[in-house]
Amino acid sequence: MPTDNPNNTLKPVGQTPVLVVDDEALVRALVARWLTQEQCRCAQAATAQTAWEYLEAHEVHLVTLDVKMPGGSGTELLPRIIEAYPDTSVIMMTGLDDTHTAIESLTQGACAYLLKPLKRAELVFQARRALERRQLILEKREYTHRLEERVRAQTATIRRREEEAIHRLLSASLWRDEETGTHIRRVGLLSELLARFADWSAADTENIRLAAPMHDVGKIGIPDAILRKPGPLTPEEFRIMQTHTIIGAKILAGSDAPMLKMAEEIALCHHEQWVGGGYPAGLAGYAIPESARIVAIVDVYDALTHDRVYRPAMPEEKVLTIMQQSAGTHFDAQLLAVFFLHLAEMSRVGEENPEQRPDLLAAPLVTTHSDNFDRRPSDPATQSTDRR
Repeated sequence: MPTDNPNNTLKPVGQTPVLVVDDEALVRALVARWLTQEQCRCAQAATAQTAWEYLEAHEVHLVTLDVKMPGGSGTELLPRIIEAYPDTSVIMMTGLDDTHTAIESLTQGACAYLLKPLKRAELVFQARRALERRQLILEKREYTHRLEERVRAQTATIRRREEEAIHRLLSASLWRDEETGTHIRRVGLLSELLARFADWSAADTENIRLAAPMHDVGKIGIPDAILRKPGPLTPEEFRIMQTHTIIGAKILAGSDAPMLKMAEEIALCHHEQWVGGGYPAGLAGYAIPESARIVAIVDVYDALTHDRVYRPAMPEEKVLTIMQQSAGTHFDAQLLAVFFLHLAEMSRVGEENPEQRPDLLAAPLVTTHSDNFDRRPSDPATQSTDRR
């Protein structure tokens, strides 16, 4: 049967946009007429290339696609349509009863496979079925999207409540400790950054941002005479100070929330050392939770580079030298290498969150990045300057 101009198309009428692709003009006209009567807006294309150009320029809900056409077959065009326009349903049509082609077409995503000569009732039935299937897919996607948005909103609400609880807990502890709210916030931000650079998941980096500031919450149970003492601690005072790790872990224990579980392990283990000899359990190497190894690094860095009641801030260069000398002994060397690799980003956290003493309630934990160090003389290099 003769073909007409490949660029020949019908002017849109009706509602549902349909593209009829066939190299036979009479077949195209017949299919277009039948579907127009079913409230479809039909356009026509005589070649695969013309059909593709039309799809690139127009929204199409359904394509009726001839299998055999000169210059490019429907079986070649089908996977391109499915990949580029997954919301477009495709009905394959052919004059050859070829089981292999039928199976291949349906496997690649066609909704139906019709044999010529076409029967109006069968075409209309399959077209309606294909469009209904498309509508169900779109409705399911929209429902899933709305559900995800609702879950995200609920998760954000829960996270805000968690942050408020953390905020108030830390506010109470800061009334008694020499640490500042900005130090607490910076520790969370620095921990999040280091965790991200260490290839943690987005959820875990968010958790450590909130969990890390609670690493010293156990200090709320340390007597003021020790906690606020400006001079060096005696061995007995230092032993009591060490118990803040156990107190903090007990305060945070018993929750099913991943963030609070992480906060518990950080509070308990952030004074453990890579080669052992830390407290409270003398853990070493990978037996120390990675979250605690991260907090150990950023806590020391931030604490030593800022003033404390018992010593002035050190120059950053000296702090970095001390930390580098502790690689593989006090600190996890691999994590410390990541820290040094991204030192510029770490320093920027301090610049964006300068030291101040206002009440923590005026300084929320949440910032645009992600958010420590406590008092003991564990490393020989820091014994004269810090009481972690």
